Amino acid sequence: MARSKDSALPPARSVALEVISQVLDKGRDVQAALDYQLNNQKITPQDSALCTELVYGYLRFKGRIEALLGLFLKDSSKLPKKAASVMGLAAYEMLYLDRIPVYASVDWCVGYVKKRFSLGLGKLTNAVLRNLDRMGEKAHDMESIRTKDMSDIALLAAWHSMPEWIVSSWMDAYGEERTQILLANAQKHAPLGIRVNRTFEAAMDLVNELTNDGKSIETIGYGILYPAGSQPAELKTMINDGLISRQSMASQEVLREALPETWEAPVWDCCCGRGGKTYALLEQDVDVVFASDTSRKRLLGMREEAERLAMYPPDSLQMSAAMPPKKGSPLLEDPPATILADVPCSGFGTLSRRPDVRYHRTTEGISDLIEVQKEIMENTYSLLRKGGLLVYMTCTINPDENEKQVQAFLERHPEVKLEKEWQTPDDSTYGEYFYVALLRKP
Repeated sequence: MARSKDSALPPARSVALEVISQVLDKGRDVQAALDYQLNNQKITPQDSALCTELVYGYLRFKGRIEALLGLFLKDSSKLPKKAASVMGLAAYEMLYLDRIPVYASVDWCVGYVKKRFSLGLGKLTNAVLRNLDRMGEKAHDMESIRTKDMSDIALLAAWHSMPEWIVSSWMDAYGEERTQILLANAQKHAPLGIRVNRTFEAAMDLVNELTNDGKSIETIGYGILYPAGSQPAELKTMINDGLISRQSMASQEVLREALPETWEAPVWDCCCGRGGKTYALLEQDVDVVFASDTSRKRLLGMREEAERLAMYPPDSLQMSAAMPPKKGSPLLEDPPATILADVPCSGFGTLSRRPDVRYHRTTEGISDLIEVQKEIMENTYSLLRKGGLLVYMTCTINPDENEKQVQAFLERHPEVKLEKEWQTPDDSTYGEYFYVALLRKP
């Protein structure tokens, strides 16, 4: 149930605060929490856009903002949680939203803290935010938040709003230079990727129209890239009509690198979700016969996607790809020649689009994911027909889930041939990182 807006706060900030609380305190997915609140609160389109910017921006820069505000607080841990979040939202506006005057951000924040907490805390809030404003350009210099005895890893973690254990693991795996690139890219707004539904007769005409609309910046095949904050004029209408789908260019790229034009049928998408990659493949005439997921809700969503795209859905199976199928399963009667295993993973390759991921993952949770990935590889490989292809794919930056996972599989199965291994280049402009390995069964 959506909570009513806090009348002491401007509408966009009130809803943003509730979404942030749902994400950080209850572990909800940021987009799901945001969609729910926006669909159940009566706010203007302008406030809805501002709320979205505040939520995603705050989650991207939370650690940096807290470090900057902490320069002017004796003990930030003693602040009431809601007061600290409100102060953080105001700080984000001051630092990154030029269209909102600094005085306006200070005014609504201080007014709220005075009304909801105390006059004294309101005065403290005013002093802290004024001091932040006085920092000027120094507030955008990483060294400004360095404290005595702070390690380089701790500094990078705070500045890029990333848990220290993630930064440390990336440093060990990739070195400092590459880690800094990955951290910087994780804080950028993700560009918009769309995929034109090539099953429509006039698909290429639409590709040409969007390519020349003055907004798009890259076209590859039926995929079109728009810079962050930009989109085609009739985006929602075209999506609703099934003419296009949202799919990041990085996701489209990894599918191309998986060489689907060479896949033999029948194809099984064993972790299909709502069918994003399933239908991207079907639009290319790849014969995806089976699609499975553990979630009935996601499978229903996949059928809804089929209706939107005016396509026939593949046979949907509610099952875990990590477990053998039940007796009588069509997977046993007609073993797949190609299996796409877009496995559950830590999702660190999608941080620019899903900044909440960094707050939800733990080392224990990733260890569990790695075990599930292993089980999926073993189970699906056992179901693959002779000469078949296992396509292992993730959307993460983590050797333990990518190349080390594949290497361990090859050590267990020396008969398997690694035909290709690819990951998104560090300098990619697409804002996301994927990994894929093509494994051939003899």
